[in-house]
Amino acid sequence: MNPYLAASVAMCAILALSLGGTAYLAVYFNRRAKGDLEDKLRPLADAVHGTVDIERALVEGRHDGDLVFGRVETGAGGIGRVFHVDRIDAAGGERWEWSSLPSRKERQTTAVAFESRDPSLAARLDLDWSSLSTAVADASQTRFGFIYDPIAGHVRLTRAMSSRNDIPDAARFLAQLDVLGTIARANRRVQDEQPLRGEHLQETTVTPDAFTTSRDPQ
Repeated sequence: MNPYLAASVAMCAILALSLGGTAYLAVYFNRRAKGDLEDKLRPLADAVHGTVDIERALVEGRHDGDLVFGRVETGAGGIGRVFHVDRIDAAGGERWEWSSLPSRKERQTTAVAFESRDPSLAARLDLDWSSLSTAVADASQTRFGFIYDPIAGHVRLTRAMSSRNDIPDAARFLAQLDVLGTIARANRRVQDEQPLRGEHLQETTVTPDAFTTSRDPQ
């Protein structure tokens, strides 16, 4: 056989084997990732007597009569992943968001922000955010927030994930749903009071005495 032809055949064979091996590894790791995800989500679904949709990374069920969800989604701008815990409670009114942003520098307090068209909502909700935040793992070092969205009709806890398996266990998931229930009741009360409607979203950043944890040095 012509040596050039033999070399070409050998190169083609090596390329085919490489492509086949790459495809096999891709399928293997995809199946493994889905298996790991199901292992994390299945206990959550069982806790709320619900179902798991692995393709959508979604848990759906009911807790104390309310429709609830847990889901993994890509973060804003396609950066990282976040885990959402949703409890359906459509109370109408104004959207608001309370968020906790840990400092990247040592010995600095966690910044807390409240955003709403009606800035008085922060006081009228009258919630102990420090106590509610204990349902979040590593609250002093993790970006997370509580959100009420009247269009979606839910109260939500959203938390940045440190890895693809950074999903709460069943006990913590239920505790987070209970926290959302507390928030939902307070929110329904203040939304029923017909708060003032502003034209622009206003943001207030504070570090209240109730939430002044410092991030520990790494």
